[in-house]
Amino acid sequence: MKIAIFGGTGDLGRGLAINFAAAGHEIVVGSRSQERADQAAAGLAEALPEGSFTPMENVPAAEAGEVAIVSIPHEGIEATIPPMAGALAGKVVISVVNALRFGKSGAIAVPDLPGGSAAHQIQELAPEAKVVVAYNNLPAAGLQERHHLNADVLVCGKSKAAREQVIRLTSAIPGTRALDAGPLANAHIIEGMTALIINLNKRYSGEASVAVSGLEEAPARP
Repeated sequence: MKIAIFGGTGDLGRGLAINFAAAGHEIVVGSRSQERADQAAAGLAEALPEGSFTPMENVPAAEAGEVAIVSIPHEGIEATIPPMAGALAGKVVISVVNALRFGKSGAIAVPDLPGGSAAHQIQELAPEAKVVVAYNNLPAAGLQERHHLNADVLVCGKSKAAREQVIRLTSAIPGTRALDAGPLANAHIIEGMTALIINLNKRYSGEASVAVSGLEEAPARP
């Protein structure tokens, strides 16, 4: 599958790109300029020489990708998404955007976002896309090193078919199990959990993730 990633220089986007490329997917690295896309793709190729990383500006990248992953700072959504809206129509768009701010006591989820979450904001700006929230809570460093994560990926989206596509795609990430957590209305919960995980990591010196127990009919975590 050809996967367009916007934000391949950030820790989480970079980790996802490496894992999906290692599983044989073609990665299209989108950026605001060709120069920045070239730099991002070169960095990914250095981390995984056998991977396929093609640099493009954002709109051509959105056109080329069968699936898109948005891993950009929350502040960049309003400028980045609208020019790509037409190219993303009908496609699954995975948001891993977390709107966070940092204070003396630690990370805090930004309240009162348009639509209630970053994923909703992306959906409103690209209304014909099939936006799904997933991967927000995975440890970026472990992803980049392709560790066996022993983690669950909570997947929310308005379209059941889109959620199922993301669940299938998740098998590319070692040690993860994707779980259907329902509609996009719950995206703010998944995004907000990232603030909690950051605070736990800082206070207890770790690399935490989400693992759900007690689900009798869920598939086993690999």
